[in-house]
Amino acid sequence: MHGRGRTGRSALLVMATAVSACGGGGGGGGGGGGGSVATLASRYPIDGVVDFTGLATTTATLPFQSGTHSTTFTYAIVNDDRDLYVALEWTDPTFDHGYDFTGPQDIDGVDLLIDADADGTYETGEDNRFVITATAVGAQYLDQHKSASGADVCGDGLGWLTYDAVNQRYQAELRFPLAGDAQGEDADLLAAAASGTLPRFNFIVFDHLQPTVPAGDFASLFPSDTDSSAWGTLPYTAMGPLARPQLPTNLTGLIVFTSIQDDPQGEIYTFDPATGVVTRITNNSVMEDNVSLSHDRQWIAFHGAPTRTDFANYEIWKVQVDGTGLTQLTSNSILDGHPGWSPDDSTICFASFRDSGPASIVLMDADGNEIADLTTAPDDDNDPDFLPDGRIVFKTSRFNALPKVKIATMLQDGSDVQPVTFDLFSPNSSDHDPVGDATFTIFERFTKGTDYSTDVEALFSPWNLVEARLDGTGERDVVADGFVNWLPVYDPTGQYIAHLKSPGYTEIHLITRAGVDLGRLVPNQTQVRYLDWK
Repeated sequence: MHGRGRTGRSALLVMATAVSACGGGGGGGGGGGGGSVATLASRYPIDGVVDFTGLATTTATLPFQSGTHSTTFTYAIVNDDRDLYVALEWTDPTFDHGYDFTGPQDIDGVDLLIDADADGTYETGEDNRFVITATAVGAQYLDQHKSASGADVCGDGLGWLTYDAVNQRYQAELRFPLAGDAQGEDADLLAAAASGTLPRFNFIVFDHLQPTVPAGDFASLFPSDTDSSAWGTLPYTAMGPLARPQLPTNLTGLIVFTSIQDDPQGEIYTFDPATGVVTRITNNSVMEDNVSLSHDRQWIAFHGAPTRTDFANYEIWKVQVDGTGLTQLTSNSILDGHPGWSPDDSTICFASFRDSGPASIVLMDADGNEIADLTTAPDDDNDPDFLPDGRIVFKTSRFNALPKVKIATMLQDGSDVQPVTFDLFSPNSSDHDPVGDATFTIFERFTKGTDYSTDVEALFSPWNLVEARLDGTGERDVVADGFVNWLPVYDPTGQYIAHLKSPGYTEIHLITRAGVDLGRLVPNQTQVRYLDWK
């Protein structure tokens, strides 16, 4: 049981190399329980801090394959009606968390391997859950399967780990669905339990893993990482449905979003929340992002370019919701992005980097004829969107030195700029992507005072959703669970908020105005880049 993980070392390095710098975050847990039994989500928030009280634990001493040291490894596995929860702890005298924008450089972590069919061999396509150190403030979780490519098409679950320097130990948590995913890339524990053959599992602990070298030390709970005949059997306890928040059935309007799930450059999709139907709108060579749906739900404005990194050729485009009428609205050698429709759909505001550095907010009509450049250097004004009364809400450097930006409003002619958020409420942070209704604006807040685009910790530091009164008299956290939460939008009735959550992949979540997480809104889409809802 306590043998070394000698087999498949190169395969593990390939798997680790597939871990990419996609946004991740730690902390918090969604949902809430009801009735006499609470859900795992409510009992065990995923923050990397483990309380083994009430859990049946197993402890083993695992020697690393180098033969120079070992780790004391403790784990517990439990399920409810929907999820499997895994709690882990192991000793390690060093905290290795080297990470840059290309991915992991020198890290520690743990890998859960699952032989889904329990046939004695962990083989291509079978389930894998991976959580590693990423930076001094964060970790990265990936839902993977055994293959050269690594990450699943549709991500599921949450994972996080933390390091206790005083006790020289790691703690980690995983929680993921018992049911298989739509792509068949995850173990289906419910189906396995019904057939009487539960999947087998193994844990691999990483120390000083350096995928780019490649190098690193490994310890295995069971003797092999490919021969699963001696692995443990995943425990499972059958239970009836538990009470938890549910997605509402009376949602209205139309959601438009971009995703890189089918095309790495990004394509545009619509989602009808009343019917649950997802429709792909575009299929072309243009990179599409930053979508904005017109209020009559007939047109989608977006910024596009030949490739995602061809910033000089970012231009504003529009396309009808049925995919016809693709039209380029701007044409220049500067970056134009982040369009937003006016309440009557006659005007589009957008951000334009035409002032040799800082962004300006520009107005044009729906045919692409420029009306006015509303802001000028040295102010950096970006992320504009129209409010229902015709004002524009945006982020700006006018009231703080960059990289900190705050939310403000102005009239359509650029006058009467009024601050909405202040350092009084949020020192050492920056606010982005505001949208609003008649009274409030909601936006994401980066909780560090650094430039998020150059700080690798921004991929793993908390991004909170904040709602502020447009008159500047106060604000509140709507979501502050430690994960990367961003791009919130109100639904047409004002009862709900959709936003992107990035725990190692990016999905659209629905929450109430009070911040109660109701779950993934758009099914089988976990590589989303942007969204709008009208």
